Amino acid sequence: MKTQLVALAALSGLGLSIALAHIDDPKEQDRVPRFEGPAYRANGTAQDKTADLRGFPSSNLTLMSWLPLSEFGNPSTGNDCWGYTSPQSGREYAIIGHSDGTAFVEVTDPGNAQIVANISGPNSLWRDIKVYDGYAYAVSEGGSGIQVFRLTSIDFGNVDLVNTVDDQGTSASHNVVIDTVSGFLYRAGGGDNGLRIYSLADKTNPTYVGSWPSRYVHDAQVVTYTEGPYAGMQVAFCCGGFNGGFSETGLCILDVTNKTNIQQLACLQYSNPNYSHQGWLSEDRQYFYLNDELDEQNTGGLTTTRVIDVSNLSNPVQVSTFTSGSTSIDHNLYVKGNLIYEANYRSGLRIFDATNPTSPTQVAYFDTWPDDDGASFNGLWNVYPFFESGTIIGSDLERGLFVWQGSQISMSLVGDVPELIDPAGGTEVRVNVAGVNGGSIDESSLKLIYSVSGTSSSADMELESGNTYRAAFPSLPCTETASWYLTASSTSGQTVTIPAGAPSTTYDTFIASGTSVYFEDNSETDTGWSVSGDATDGQWNRGVPVNCARCDPSIDADGSGQSWLTDNSSANGCNSDVDGGSTILTSPILDASDASSVVSYQRWYNNGNTCNGGDPQNDIFLVEASDNGGASWVDLELIGPSGPGTSGGWVEASFIVSDIPGISNTNQFRLRFTASDLNDGSVIEAGVDGVLISGIECDKTPLCEGDIDGNLEVNVNDLLSVIGDWGSNSSPADVDGSGTVDVADLLIVIGAWGPCNGG
Repeated sequence: MKTQLVALAALSGLGLSIALAHIDDPKEQDRVPRFEGPAYRANGTAQDKTADLRGFPSSNLTLMSWLPLSEFGNPSTGNDCWGYTSPQSGREYAIIGHSDGTAFVEVTDPGNAQIVANISGPNSLWRDIKVYDGYAYAVSEGGSGIQVFRLTSIDFGNVDLVNTVDDQGTSASHNVVIDTVSGFLYRAGGGDNGLRIYSLADKTNPTYVGSWPSRYVHDAQVVTYTEGPYAGMQVAFCCGGFNGGFSETGLCILDVTNKTNIQQLACLQYSNPNYSHQGWLSEDRQYFYLNDELDEQNTGGLTTTRVIDVSNLSNPVQVSTFTSGSTSIDHNLYVKGNLIYEANYRSGLRIFDATNPTSPTQVAYFDTWPDDDGASFNGLWNVYPFFESGTIIGSDLERGLFVWQGSQISMSLVGDVPELIDPAGGTEVRVNVAGVNGGSIDESSLKLIYSVSGTSSSADMELESGNTYRAAFPSLPCTETASWYLTASSTSGQTVTIPAGAPSTTYDTFIASGTSVYFEDNSETDTGWSVSGDATDGQWNRGVPVNCARCDPSIDADGSGQSWLTDNSSANGCNSDVDGGSTILTSPILDASDASSVVSYQRWYNNGNTCNGGDPQNDIFLVEASDNGGASWVDLELIGPSGPGTSGGWVEASFIVSDIPGISNTNQFRLRFTASDLNDGSVIEAGVDGVLISGIECDKTPLCEGDIDGNLEVNVNDLLSVIGDWGSNSSPADVDGSGTVDVADLLIVIGAWGPCNGG
C-alpha cells in the first residue's frame, strides 16, 4: 500500500492529475447516472413548479428550490457545498461543487434560486469549498491546487477566478479548511497528506507557511479559542489516520498556533472505528460530533454519530453515540446553536436537537434519496446551515442543489388519505397544525383546496380540538376525480402544504359513495396472465421482490407478498433488468361490462435514471387496453422517457373504462404492460401489482336533510344554494326530490337549521 502511495506522489510531482480521494475510496463503486428532471422553485413561474416532489419524505422542513445537475451543464455528480453572505447587501449565495467545477447560486429568495456563475475546474468526483473575507477557495482530488474566486462583485453577477495556487507536493487535496479568526487555510489530504497550511494575509495569493505530515487528514475543523484556558490557541480537530485514513483511524487534536512547530495534543480511537470522516464542535466547544463513514457499511448497524468530550484537549473521551434510526451512511455534519445538521447520503438531511448535548434527538428530516436508506454512497453529500435567514442548502451526488427553510409550521395528516370522496359531501380530512421554531399559525390561512373538472374551490379548516383542524368536502359530482391539498401559513408568511409541492403536486381522489369489486388480483396466484416479447433477458415473472438495488422494488405494492416483475433474479450479479428488446405482460380476459367499471393497478418503472448503466431515460413503459379480447389495442399510459414515474416507486393508476378513448364497456376487456430496452443498453426495471376491476356507486343522499353542501351543518350556505338555484330542475338544492327547487326546499332547510344529528 505504501508503495502505491509513493508512486502516486511521484506521478503528481510530474504534473499528472490523480483523481482519487484516498486509496480504495468506495464512493466510486456506487456511481449511478445523475437524475434528469426539471428544476423546482416554489416562488418561480408555473414552469418552475412541474417537478414531481411526492417522492421526498420530509418532516419540519420546507423545500423551496431544487436545481438538478442539468441546470449546471453536464456534470455527472454533485459534491460539496458552502455558503456566502454579501457584506454589502446581505444577499445570500449557495456555492456548490460538481464534477466539472464550482457554481454560485443566489438563494436570497430561497424559493427562487438563480445561478449567478458556473466556473470550471479539474474534473473529479471530489471538490470542497470554503469562504473567507470576500473570497472562495476550492480544492479537488482532480488537482490544480487551490482555486481562488473573488466574490466582491457577486451582487452584480460577477465571480472571478483570480488565481490558482499549485505548490507543495501533489496538486490534489481532499478538503479545504479555513480558520476565519486567524486567517489561515488548511489543505487536508490529497494523496497521503496531512495538513498543508497557507496564510490568507494576501487573500488572492495564499502563501504556504507549514505542514503537519504525521497522518493522513481526511477533513478537519480549525478554530481559534478566544476565552477560557485555551484563549489565543489555534486548534485543529482532525479526522483521519495512517494509510490513507484506514489504519488507526480516529480524532487527532493539534495545537497549530505555531505553524512551524505543530504540537499533537491527543489522538483518540473511538468505539468500533472504521473510517474517521468528518466532525464539528458544539458551539461551546465542549463536544466534538464525529461521523465514521464506513461503520454502517461494514457492520450493517444503524447510522451512528459519536459524541466526544473535548473540554480537555489533551484527553478527549467518547461519552455517547446517537442515531436517526436509519441504516444509511453518515457523511458531513455541522452545528448551529443547539441543532446538528447531518448530510447522511441515502437518508438525506437529518436535523437533531442537541439541547442535551450527549443525547441529541431527531427533530426534522428531508430524504433526497427516497428509494431506500441503504448503506451506499448515493444521495446527500453536504449541508450548509449557517445563513442568518435560516435558509439551509444541501448538495446531492445525483440530484444537485436543494434549498430548504426550517418550517415555522408543523402540519401532518391525521389518519390516512381518504380512498373515496362521498358525492353527497361530508368526507372529512383532519390535520395536526402547530407553530414550531418560533412560528405562529395564521388560522385564517388553513384551507382545503380542491379542483374538480377544472373548477377550483376551497373550504376553511375549523378547529376541532387542541392542534387538530378539520375540513369537509361538499357535495361533488360522482365519477369525477378531485385534485386537492391542504395549506397553512405562519403569521410571517411561510406556507406549508400537504402534500409538499402543492399545487403542482396534489392528492387525486375518486368521487363515489362506494365500489363493487368485480375482479381483484394481488399477484399471489396466477389468474391467467401471459408473457411474450423478444427481450433477450428480463422477461416478466411473478414472485416476491428480490431487490437487487438496481432500482427494482424491495417490496410488492399491496403488501400481499408477490408482484409481477421484470426478471426478479439475483443471478449473474443481479443483472435482473430488461435487455435487448421488449417483454410483454398481458392480463386474462376481464369483465368490465358494467357502465360504471373502473380499472386500476399499481405500476413500477425505472429506466436507468438513478441506476447503474448507460443511456438513462431513453426508453418507455407502455400500458394498453383492449375491449375485444386483444384483437386490437389502444394506449392507456405512456411513461417516459423522462418525467414523473420514471424513477421507481409504486404508482397507482385508475381509469373509468368508458372514459378511455376507443374503449367501450365489455366482458372482453384486457390490459397489457410492455417494458422495453430498445436503445443503447440501460437498466430497465418494471413491476405490476394490485390489478382491480370495480364498479362505482353514486348514492348522493345527503348525510342529513337540508345539508346541501355536505359539511355536516345546515346553515346560510345551504340557504343560499336554494335561493341561487331557485326554479332549477337539476340541482342538489332540490332537497325534497320534487324536480324543482322551490319553497318546499327552502322550508326544509330552515326547519333543519343547525348541526347534523344535533352534533
